Amino acid sequence: MNVVYNENEKALILLSLFDLSLQKEKEVLSLFEFPKDLVEKFEEYESQINAIFVKGMKTESQEKDFGYKRHKIVSQIKQAILQDKISQFIDELNKKNIRVVTPYSDLYPKKLFDLEIPPFTLFCIGDVSLFETDSIGIVGTRTPTPYGRIITEKFAKGLSENGFTIVSGLASGVDTISHKTTLDNGGKTIAVLGGGFEHIFPTFNTNLARQIAHEGLLVSEYRPDFKPALYTFPQRNRIIAGLSLGILITEAGEKSGSLHTKEFALDLGREIFVVPGNITSPMSKGTNRLIRSAQGACVLDYEDIVCVFNKKVVKSVSVLPKQLTFDETAVVKELETGEKSFEELIELTKMETKNLNPLLTLLEIKGVIKQLPGNRYMVI
Repeated sequence: MNVVYNENEKALILLSLFDLSLQKEKEVLSLFEFPKDLVEKFEEYESQINAIFVKGMKTESQEKDFGYKRHKIVSQIKQAILQDKISQFIDELNKKNIRVVTPYSDLYPKKLFDLEIPPFTLFCIGDVSLFETDSIGIVGTRTPTPYGRIITEKFAKGLSENGFTIVSGLASGVDTISHKTTLDNGGKTIAVLGGGFEHIFPTFNTNLARQIAHEGLLVSEYRPDFKPALYTFPQRNRIIAGLSLGILITEAGEKSGSLHTKEFALDLGREIFVVPGNITSPMSKGTNRLIRSAQGACVLDYEDIVCVFNKKVVKSVSVLPKQLTFDETAVVKELETGEKSFEELIELTKMETKNLNPLLTLLEIKGVIKQLPGNRYMVI
């Protein structure tokens, strides 16, 4: 890859080399008509840039303590400009097939301009054309129940088969299930990271990240060597919300981090969809309360979401027929009221163990039910 960047893009990429907050970057850039002026007129504005980094210091001791750090940052920026470190950095990115998209690029996702402070740089590996596709963000708990896993798989599969790109954050749980299910069904997915590409978190998703980079799009507003921190994940969530037409929360506890994404989506006027859950399950407290407070639309199937965006629903075609026998129908009818254990099904259906066992296996093969841990079953 040999990407050529214009001077405004180079200036924004230069700033990504330093650990500046978005607010500080915005204030520095506000001094200039164009970002490229930062490089061309740095010495002329050096004192004003200095002043930005001490803004908010209330006492002399605070300013003194911060003075060294401030001086160091300003000095580093100055040296990077003089030594043309940006050219070196861009060469490194090109060698790693990393493309940087900025607001001065035609590839920049227009939806992100809705954010209060859009990211100045988006480091990308993969198919950047996915930025312009219709996308749905799927988020939720990092520790889903069997119900949460099945529901997430069902929605991710259905939405991706209906032409939506699935956006999520590569976290464990719902995020991981969403990405994997989409890829397994030939769909497209965007993973927005909370750190640089060299620090995939959680680490067990490193192979998944590689697959997404190859078949979808991996995105981070942080340079490749940037380590994720507590504050970077909420920052990532705003991008997930920004890229998406709507956010789907499949399962979330009362304090789930996915509810932060919901807040960003509300601020942006995005659609919010919520799957109801068992009222006794701690992992459904967050989602059920969203529905009760009318902060999200209750959805029972992916078709509910497809119809909101005036798309024609494409239904999955099953390889095996789902015509059920009398006994199979009896079992499904019991499971439709909620998941049941094998023993409960024996009692409710009055079947013998030797007959129920193979019947449950057949129902699983037909894709009608799914076995859960603890020898329990539920309708898919």
